[in-house]
Amino acid sequence: MRNVLIAFDGSDSSKRAVQCVIDFAQTHNATLEVHLINVQHEATLYGEYVNDEMIANIRRSLLDKAADKLDWPHGQLKAAGIACEKHTALGNVAEQVSDAVKQLKCDTVVIGTRGLGTFTGLLMGSVATQVVHQVQVPVLLVK
Repeated sequence: MRNVLIAFDGSDSSKRAVQCVIDFAQTHNATLEVHLINVQHEATLYGEYVNDEMIANIRRSLLDKAADKLDWPHGQLKAAGIACEKHTALGNVAEQVSDAVKQLKCDTVVIGTRGLGTFTGLLMGSVATQVVHQVQVPVLLVK
């Protein structure tokens, strides 16, 4: 585990995932390169009165929101002396995480789970489960 991608959504479990990476680096005196990613779902637009400028503004707003969510984990990692970069994306979380793993050549993904339970997880499908099936590298799930 040297080049790590943390999928961060601002939930308590994703905050614990960041702390898990910090603890690992400190315990093992490891030099890690960490990439933080926040993926926002694209807006679903209905109607005939949406122009290109409106769509661009919506996308820009979503990417700004994603960047803002990464401020806290970025600060935590920097304070721990861990090199990290922030990345934002729009679309399906599992697909965007998988693409980021390939582009950034990450060897591990760390992601928090919300712990919805077996029955709810079966009905809804969890993002973490989708990521596990989509990426080709080990995934550490943090509850």
